[in-house]
Amino acid sequence: MRCQECADKLDRFVDRELTNTEALEVQLHLEGCPDCMEHYEFQEHLKRVVKHSCDCEGAPVAFREKLRQILS
Repeated sequence: MRCQECADKLDRFVDRELTNTEALEVQLHLEGCPDCMEHYEFQEHLKRVVKHSCDCEGAPVAFREKLRQILS
């Protein structure tokens, strides 16, 4: 696998959307390519940061109530 092919599949690899065969090909490439591994680690880190940032509670009760009043 070439780096461009790996780059094209990296988002889907991070999201675990590749077939087992495709995932294995990407994994093997990553193990032998420090540049692509760096991109992969960045993507993984970014995904964790976004997930952590989105793990928040709902809007405050006062805000939801005001919004209901406006929409009624």
